[in-house]
Amino acid sequence: MLSRHSLKIAIATLIASLAGLPSTQAQRHGVEPLVTTGAPPGLIKKIEPEYPIGFVTHGAKGRGRFRLTINSKSGLVDEVKILQSTGYRELNELAVKALLQWQFKPGTASPVEVPVEFSIQGGNRILH
Repeated sequence: MLSRHSLKIAIATLIASLAGLPSTQAQRHGVEPLVTTGAPPGLIKKIEPEYPIGFVTHGAKGRGRFRLTINSKSGLVDEVKILQSTGYRELNELAVKALLQWQFKPGTASPVEVPVEFSIQGGNRILH
């Protein structure tokens, strides 16, 4: 039987898989997708959000803020709340999926706020 934490990650993974292809394929389109996240004190395991090629090639980018509730005994993230949307539901879901996989030192003060930014470098398009 899945734990509550594992179930959250499984659901977020399913949602993310429906959002598009892995961002590593974006380089084939001449763009460099970047995802930057904060690094709050006590963080010992950090997973960066995926950035699907469909969003990158269409220029979808955004910046959001998320509040993480940390289990003081295990250091696992029990809950993620969106304080400021990235502007795209799917990017928010990908951020939540990654943030739920973060781990902190046991006893880390909770909650913590984390900025997440999806941005794109390069990719000057020539329209015909």
